[in-house]
Amino acid sequence: GLNSPLAYIEKQGAPIVVKADGLALGKGVVVAETVEQAVEAAHDMLLDNKFGDSGARVVIEEFLDGEEFSLFAFVNGDKFYILPTAQDHKRAYDGDKGPNTGGMGAYAPVPHLPQSVVDQSVETIIKPVLKGMIAEGRPYLGVLYAGLILTADGPKVIEFNSRFGDPETQIILPRLTSDFAQNITDILDKKEPTITWLDEGVTLGVVVASNGYPLDYEKGLPLPEKTAGDIITYYAGAKFSENSRALLSNGGRVYMLVTTADTVS
Repeated sequence: GLNSPLAYIEKQGAPIVVKADGLALGKGVVVAETVEQAVEAAHDMLLDNKFGDSGARVVIEEFLDGEEFSLFAFVNGDKFYILPTAQDHKRAYDGDKGPNTGGMGAYAPVPHLPQSVVDQSVETIIKPVLKGMIAEGRPYLGVLYAGLILTADGPKVIEFNSRFGDPETQIILPRLTSDFAQNITDILDKKEPTITWLDEGVTLGVVVASNGYPLDYEKGLPLPEKTAGDIITYYAGAKFSENSRALLSNGGRVYMLVTTADTVS
């Protein structure tokens, strides 16, 4: 029903976070600045079925104020290897405006995030999680993705994923200077991998999205020629047209352009 979440929202006040309890492609989260917005979000999810079955229940969480960053680790049991920090841009438009998306761009590493914050995240979040999973009899093997936020009280967890992140992977992996396949094989074989990264500059990527995304958008629009220069193009929501090699849009986030330079600007 709608009554208990509404009462809880009224009691907690805003800002507050309303989430569809299920898979909604990264779009089922509303950070409400006002009680009215929170009530509207709960209404959309529970009564108007905006996110289908995943919105049949909602989770209401406290708003964490701070700067978000992504911390990835290659993990095998209690052995883990931290990747460079990354930050992605969730809002659809420039200047942090517009609705949340699956991610409109990212860069790595995060230059203003001191190593001490990474160390604290490892000690207070990564290590306890891996220990806890071993204690539960399900040691983790794979990429652990910690979505963290640096608050006034130190780093806190927003979410975990048991996979790489999109769009962060596209800007982290180009910074790897060792043999990725060999690194993964070594970790699987419980050998100490030799993992090396670019230690200077910034790798940055921008997503080119369909007009209207993350809501309704047209598909099948012709894509421009590949961007010239030292740029990697990662195609995502794209397809070949039926009778030629012409590329057409076929999704919300169509492709991502990635390059490395000395600074973000």
